[in-house]
Amino acid sequence: MLLTKPLNDLNGFEFERLLALYFRDQGYVVHEVGIGGNDGGVDLVIVDKRGERTAVQAKCYADHNMVAVQTVRELVAAKRNHNCMLTLLVTTSDLTGPAKKEAEQFRVEYWHGGLVGQKLESWSKWRPTKKRKLV
Repeated sequence: MLLTKPLNDLNGFEFERLLALYFRDQGYVVHEVGIGGNDGGVDLVIVDKRGERTAVQAKCYADHNMVAVQTVRELVAAKRNHNCMLTLLVTTSDLTGPAKKEAEQFRVEYWHGGLVGQKLESWSKWRPTKKRKLV
């Protein structure tokens, strides 16, 4: 079951689905716009109670596989296609130095492996059968 798998055992599609479940439980309306396929830079659009839309890109990578600057650029460009004001990049690894710089420049919020693990561990529905080493 998805809610009992550790992060390092998830594939990209499962990670996207897990995030969709997580955001729904946090009170967001979740539109799964690019789950499991050619997403054009956006996997989810989450909408908060005020109607504010956030474009979310999920990257389920091994610790050594960092998210490149191109991914940040694609997300920034793609948010307009989904009528979003905000952007969030969620990865099980981390961003490269240039990707972090670009994210800061264009106000892309990002959650890296350790933060993702913390958020999921505090979510009562996620109970992995074994722990992942979190950075």
